[in-house]
Amino acid sequence: MKPRQTIFMCMFFCTVAFLVSAAQAQTACEVRKSEMTELGEWKNPDAHLKELSQIELEGQCLDGQLIVRGRAFTSCSPRDCKWGWAAGKLSFSGVLTFRFIGFFKAQHIELRPMGQRIQAYVRTENHDPEIPTKTRSYILIRQ
Repeated sequence: MKPRQTIFMCMFFCTVAFLVSAAQAQTACEVRKSEMTELGEWKNPDAHLKELSQIELEGQCLDGQLIVRGRAFTSCSPRDCKWGWAAGKLSFSGVLTFRFIGFFKAQHIELRPMGQRIQAYVRTENHDPEIPTKTRSYILIRQ
């Protein structure tokens, strides 16, 4: 074989091997995404004013990795207040965590799936050291 042909064949097989491994990683990611029962919309039907009222969870496969993000809502009047989107982290124990950072405080949410319900622990960390940290627990149902 000529050197040019050898280089071309090497490039061809390397490209094919890369595409096959990328497709396998994407497939594994899609399987993991389909198994994640946390994804979707969750509502707190008993939310009082300023309490967690809803969480939206989305997952997307990027470069073979599952990227999860969440958006939280607080009960406000006349409509719920949005906290915006935050990246999620999934621990080995199955706890999904989010951190929403605001000007006056940060909200840390831990989610634990329980079938058609999800338990949310919300820890409010105020940037003012005079205001104590507050933790609350909520049970949300799938919408």
